Amino acid sequence: MKKILFLDIDNTLYSGKSGIVPASALRAIEKARKNGSIVFLCTGRSKAEASRYLDYPVDGFIFSSGTLITINDQVIYDHPITPEKVEELIRLIRSCRMGVLLGGARNAYLDDKCWDDVVNYFSRPEADEQTKLNDMAANGMTRMNLRDLQDPIYKMGASKTHGSSFDALYAVLPKPFRLIQTLSSPEGDFGDISDGSIMKSDGIRRVLEYTGMTREDAVGIGDSGNDIDMIEFCGTGIAMGNATEEVKLIADWVTSDIDDDGILHAFEYIGVI
Repeated sequence: MKKILFLDIDNTLYSGKSGIVPASALRAIEKARKNGSIVFLCTGRSKAEASRYLDYPVDGFIFSSGTLITINDQVIYDHPITPEKVEELIRLIRSCRMGVLLGGARNAYLDDKCWDDVVNYFSRPEADEQTKLNDMAANGMTRMNLRDLQDPIYKMGASKTHGSSFDALYAVLPKPFRLIQTLSSPEGDFGDISDGSIMKSDGIRRVLEYTGMTREDAVGIGDSGNDIDMIEFCGTGIAMGNATEEVKLIADWVTSDIDDDGILHAFEYIGVI
């Protein structure tokens, strides 16, 4: 059965718990494509943050929740945040005592607070500093003081620890920008800020128009708040076993945990392998 599959990355393809992409997920992707299905990674990460996945055996990418789309290395949609808005949003995030991430095409730039808040997501807490630095670089992340002002920014991020609140940022965030919490951990929480007029489902719609496939052909698989519109839009929406309860409630089916072959079981369920 030929389908077009849209997979989130964080805690859908990549496990923040084990720090790996399960081998069973990669085998499932390879088999599905051999059987004629099309596979996209559809992520809130910017292109830079997804750099380690760019050579994965997939047909294309929807980056930054729909603001940059590539198919077989060809850009079919490109909508960065204006430089003026980037600077305004930096000021607002910092006014709420949160760390800042800028998701660009070439790099993701983190200020010191954001770096400290998210480094243990990409490295084991017991890792030495050089290993942590290498792991961050492998995920396209560098320090804010190395920012390239010519690098277009497609999404932003805010990290919070004790003493700050996403509610304060919600209250001052200008339209059409939206904030969705995407990660929660003992070290801190992280939220993506993106153009609210463009969502993952908009990116999927553009891909479907480009490929000539339909919503009924589309399968969306995810785990967190920024996957809800994708799961609702696709003809079949699947939640990971480790997904939030709100995602599970709107999904057509719930697969197993990411570390319990969740992608493999999802592909088996929809009949693409």
